[in-house]
Amino acid sequence: MGLPSNPTTENYIKALERGNMGAAMINSLIVSLSSIALISLIAPMAAYATSRIEFRLRTLMSNLLIAGFFIAPHAVLVPLLLLLRDLGLIDTHLGLVLSYVGWNLPFAILFMKAFFVSVPQSIQDSAKVDGLSNYSIYSKIMLPLALPTILTVAIITFIGVWNDFLFAFVFLRSPSNFTVPINLLNFTTGRYGNDYMAQSAAVIISAIPTIVLYTVFAEKIRRGVSFMAFGR
Repeated sequence: MGLPSNPTTENYIKALERGNMGAAMINSLIVSLSSIALISLIAPMAAYATSRIEFRLRTLMSNLLIAGFFIAPHAVLVPLLLLLRDLGLIDTHLGLVLSYVGWNLPFAILFMKAFFVSVPQSIQDSAKVDGLSNYSIYSKIMLPLALPTILTVAIITFIGVWNDFLFAFVFLRSPSNFTVPINLLNFTTGRYGNDYMAQSAAVIISAIPTIVLYTVFAEKIRRGVSFMAFGR
């Protein structure tokens, strides 16, 4: 075991250019960032509504969100495939983004609910006394307080979407639209099937964004998960 005697970047260049990893990285960034943008917009509003606002179907909606955790992804593949086909969104990044948003929203909403429930009711009551509407309370008070939690949800979602194989494999057809996990198949079944050096380089390249992201925000992720589990 030891460092290579003649280090080279040839295999990384081969993976990026001839192996199409560069285009796949861009596709994965587009899909991942679009997904977390929509989830970060929708999840806090839904979490605030189901945790802090009294309305008739509040309990039912909360129970449906919890029920979403008991559904295996394989169980929704065929209905999603048929729906995307009818909408003309098969083999498009938009169809993949909408699938990821729908699949990850229950987790994101329940994660955010754990935060909103922990906010003292007196803050909301004081805001109402001052004449603020529910939307104003959310946008001016609750949302700024929730930004660290939203960041934690965004990071966890990004890592999950970036590494997802199943949805991308089923919904994408064109190599030009492939995300990183699907493009890695080129290095196991395609023309690079026996080029283990290029395979290894491609795997390392695919892992760089998530490694960097987790390294930078590891403490925030641990705090967010700990807060969801223990309320502190």
